[in-house]
Amino acid sequence: MGGALPYRRPRAEVRFSLENGEVRSGWVPPRVARLYEKALPDLPCTYRSAMDALMELESHVCFTALTEMQSRREHSSHEVRSKLQQHGFRVTSIDAAIERALDLKFLDDARFMASFIDERLRRGWGRRKIELELKRRGADPRALPGYPEAFFSAEDDAERARQLLQRKSVPETRAFEKLVRHLVGKGFSFDVAARAARERINDDA
Repeated sequence: MGGALPYRRPRAEVRFSLENGEVRSGWVPPRVARLYEKALPDLPCTYRSAMDALMELESHVCFTALTEMQSRREHSSHEVRSKLQQHGFRVTSIDAAIERALDLKFLDDARFMASFIDERLRRGWGRRKIELELKRRGADPRALPGYPEAFFSAEDDAERARQLLQRKSVPETRAFEKLVRHLVGKGFSFDVAARAARERINDDA
């Protein structure tokens, strides 16, 4: 079937027997094939009308799969596209599903990024780690209005770093190095990590 993206999960074959004895196949996600078997078009019908019905069903199932993803958690458009691709949906089905979801605000990259940043900040992540993870998910926070000032401040970063270290004991050896490495691994800048580490060590002295 033309227009398919690379996929990882198995696909199902739907076979069409023509009057001249020829057999043609269409490949779709298994979920689509199962539903198609339960709602076959009225026979006899042309091969084209049967294929049109199959493609229409795939488009419907693709959008349903997208909304199910969003019901579990917010996703970026890139994540949605990647997951639908792995399920074996065609490019045209994926494009149509994403366009419709964006129009209906079921999918909103700005909302996803704002929610992601807020949730990760509450986990104690620093700006650098948050930005790297958003990039991995195909989202660019620079597209957010007011970014980064509306989401990060030096004072908040410093306070989160201090709170993270308050929950850690001060190592007996190479304390400064280890505490700084811990904070940098959480996405804090070296300057913020170093100040917080010095404060924690002094508090423990």
